Amino acid sequence: MKLAFPENYAPMIWTENGQMKGVVIDVLNTVLRNKLSIETQYDGYPWARAQVNVKKGLADAFITIPTPERLEYTVCSKEPVFFGNIVIYTYVNHPKRDEILAIKSAQDLLNFVLVDYRGNGWLKSKLPDAKVVWTDTLEQTYKLLANKRADIIIRDTVNFDFFARDHKYTDRIEKTSVIVDTINIHLCINKKSEYASILPDFDNVIKDLRKEGTIEAIIDSYTKPSVPMN
Repeated sequence: MKLAFPENYAPMIWTENGQMKGVVIDVLNTVLRNKLSIETQYDGYPWARAQVNVKKGLADAFITIPTPERLEYTVCSKEPVFFGNIVIYTYVNHPKRDEILAIKSAQDLLNFVLVDYRGNGWLKSKLPDAKVVWTDTLEQTYKLLANKRADIIIRDTVNFDFFARDHKYTDRIEKTSVIVDTINIHLCINKKSEYASILPDFDNVIKDLRKEGTIEAIIDSYTKPSVPMN
C-alpha cells in the first residue's frame, strides 16, 4: 500500500535521511503493518504533489482532512485518526492583538495577512479569498510569523508544540486561546485502489488504539518538552 505525505510537516510526518518518520508513521505502522498485516510504502513530496499522486492513482492514500475536493476521488475512514482544535497564533506584541483575540469566526481572518504552507486544504476550502503568504515547509511559517512577515498562523497545537519543545519561538510567537475550527484527520484512499476495502477494519483498530491511549502516547512522545518547564 503506497501512501503519499507532505515531506516537511513535523512532528506529524517528515523526511529524514531518506526515511519518513513522525507521529503518522508510528500510528500507521501500528495499524497497517502490525494489526492488519499490510505492507506499506511511505513517500514524501511537496504536499500539493502528494495529493495529485493520490488523485492520479500513483499512490493509494494519504492522511488528511476530507475536504469536498478530496472526497471526489477518495473514500475516507469513518473514524478520525487524529483530531484537534485549530487555534490562532500571532507574533508577540502585535499592534492589533485585541482585534485578533476578538476573532469569532474564520471570516474575521480576512482582515489579516496569514501565513501557511502550500497545499493546506483547510485554508483553501474555508477562506479562498484570504491574504496568504505561502511557504514550502511548515517551519518556515513559524519563522515568518516570528519575524513579523504576517499577522496570523491558523493551526492545530501539535505542530507548534513540537517546534517549541525546546522553547524555540515561544518568546516571539503567542499561542492564543482563540479557536476557529475543529478538525478531524482521516485515512483517505483512492476510490479505485484495491485497499479501499480495508477501511472498516482500519476504523475498528483506530477505535481500540484510542481507547488504550496508544495514539495519545505517540503524540506525547514527540511534543513533550525535552527541557523541564520552570
